[in-house]
Amino acid sequence: MNEPSSSGMRAVQILRIVIFVVLIAVVGWLLYTIRSTLAPFFLAFVLSYLLMPLVDFLESYRLNRLLAVVAVLMAVFAIVIIPLVVVAPMIARNTEDLVQHIIGERGSWPCVVENPGAVIVAMDRFESDLEDFKVEGLPIQLMPGERDTLRVVFSPQGAETRRALLNVYGSSGGRDGIIAMIFVGNDTASVSDAVISEPTQKVRFGRSDILVSATQHVFGSYKPGYFALVKSYTETLWTQAEDWIPMLIGNDVVEEITARFQIIVTNFFKQIPRLIGQVLSGVTYVIIVPLVLFFFLGEGRAIKRTLIELVPNRYFELVLNLVYRIEVQLGGYVRGMVLSVTIVSLLSISLLYLIGLEHFLVIGLFAGLANVIPYLGPVVGIVAGIIAAVLQYSALSAGVIVPVVIVFVIVQIIDNVFIAPVVVARSVNLHPLLVIFAVLVGSQLFGAVGMLLAVPATAVIKVSAQTIYEAWKSYSV
Repeated sequence: MNEPSSSGMRAVQILRIVIFVVLIAVVGWLLYTIRSTLAPFFLAFVLSYLLMPLVDFLESYRLNRLLAVVAVLMAVFAIVIIPLVVVAPMIARNTEDLVQHIIGERGSWPCVVENPGAVIVAMDRFESDLEDFKVEGLPIQLMPGERDTLRVVFSPQGAETRRALLNVYGSSGGRDGIIAMIFVGNDTASVSDAVISEPTQKVRFGRSDILVSATQHVFGSYKPGYFALVKSYTETLWTQAEDWIPMLIGNDVVEEITARFQIIVTNFFKQIPRLIGQVLSGVTYVIIVPLVLFFFLGEGRAIKRTLIELVPNRYFELVLNLVYRIEVQLGGYVRGMVLSVTIVSLLSISLLYLIGLEHFLVIGLFAGLANVIPYLGPVVGIVAGIIAAVLQYSALSAGVIVPVVIVFVIVQIIDNVFIAPVVVARSVNLHPLLVIFAVLVGSQLFGAVGMLLAVPATAVIKVSAQTIYEAWKSYSV
């Protein structure tokens, strides 16, 4: 007699599961559609778990909750924002200096060209016997009486004096033309004049005579970048390898490796302003996040109580348990990560400064932020420090690498022995591969903000799934 009832219960259970899966899919699609709008709200939601204990503490001393929220936000502004305004220029200068050291200093000289003749003059390419000198702005086409500017760029590949013959090719009146120019760089004995002058020097170009500012120019002293040093070091190693393996002779492997490395690093530094801008600037985050955070801190309890009251009695215990678990996991993660990032950053900056690393501020902050990603973050910090040290001293030796490794080993020992036990987020037991995947997905969906919120969002999803599964398994759903 009980079989039909049991079978009916199974059918109802399956129907509920299907409805729940469809509902989750619809909600997921909706959240994806409005993801850019939700990002500042979720950021404020996560930050509220960091500041909520302070508000509760002040309220426990009979201070009005709204006044407590105002006091906490003002304290955060004074403690975080004001020092950040002071330190930000230092970080910007340090980062700019690091970029300049990697890419190298760059001199630029504008050469004005004018076509005084009656036929069109076209310039389309250049050749230089040294890659230190290049021409930007080609191709150009000069109508009769028109003028334009050729910008010659000096990016030294070595610290010694650089002398080169540079030819600009084109055509005029159906005949090929050439402008031969001589350039000297890093010649401290000469004086460089980079001021644009009137094009008065006449040069025969194809069937026309054109006017140029000058056909000789001496650049000042510019330092080569780390790219040039890496290339020189690689060429030395490759030459030694060719002595051992003759079949390697003639391969342009060094050029390919250097070019690809330069493209990767250059693109990375081009992305930094965009990533920082997504996190620290924009009207959306500057205005909406503090406003939403204020309401979350002031009305968080009321909002949570109202939502729970809407839940049917049958699911009341499930929702209450779910909210409690999310609060424990999310609150522990946010507070623990802030503590970890702060301590690891300060330790890294201090120790890197003591060993004489030139860009200790940028590398230390980067290592602290990278530490947010379990397992992978510390490795990224060590690699960044080693690269900075090798580039600074232009040497790949134990004397350069070992001090950096020792610094990060000390930092990680302190982090894992004294800091990690209070970082509750580590108790969520997210697999490192899942963390990396979540960070990449967060970056794809929400940019830099998504990278910061990926781990807490994944922890919330995991806790929610576990709680609902346990309730379903016990037939309470």
